[in-house]
Amino acid sequence: MMTVADLGLAQGLKPILGPATQLGFVVRDVEKTMRHWIDVFGVGPFIFMERGVSQPVSTTWHRGQPVEVELKLAFGYMGDVQIELIEQTNDASSPYTDFLAAGREGLQHLGFWVHDHAEATARVEAAGYERDYEIRVAGQDQSILYYRSPDLYGPMLEIVPPMWRRSRQAVLDHIRAYAGTDPIIRFDTYSAFIQHAGVKFD
Repeated sequence: MMTVADLGLAQGLKPILGPATQLGFVVRDVEKTMRHWIDVFGVGPFIFMERGVSQPVSTTWHRGQPVEVELKLAFGYMGDVQIELIEQTNDASSPYTDFLAAGREGLQHLGFWVHDHAEATARVEAAGYERDYEIRVAGQDQSILYYRSPDLYGPMLEIVPPMWRRSRQAVLDHIRAYAGTDPIIRFDTYSAFIQHAGVKFD
């Protein structure tokens, strides 16, 4: 297993993934959870995707097997940190159903929008993290990857390729510009939001 010395960090710790810019929570009722964050913590507004990433649902891969995971998603910000709320609405195998089946609800992963996808994935795999879930995007050679931490050190890691930094920024910009009355901004899917925001990945 890699050590701090192996990573060349003897002169001071420098996170290889950059800062964790997303806290991902898996919940049983995303609407109820949004209201809790808004009413109790004063965090909002949230952008809410009522039918997940896209329709029809895209195939993803859980432990090497193709699955179709149906979701409700919400994104908000606490300072510069994105809060992601995930409610899975079917019983497809996924890291989300695994988390709930273990009797847990709450913080499930730390999300990192990395600058060097290949280096980030190589480093965490060398440190013993195991690929658990893969979201492939047509026309792109870098996937969004979830990793299980060795020996239950903590939440899963989500490694997001550099191209997706544009969509993250679009969510932040939309939230900061919001001047409505309802702190829940509703879209059908994440894809619909991306189109609405004019995000281009080429």
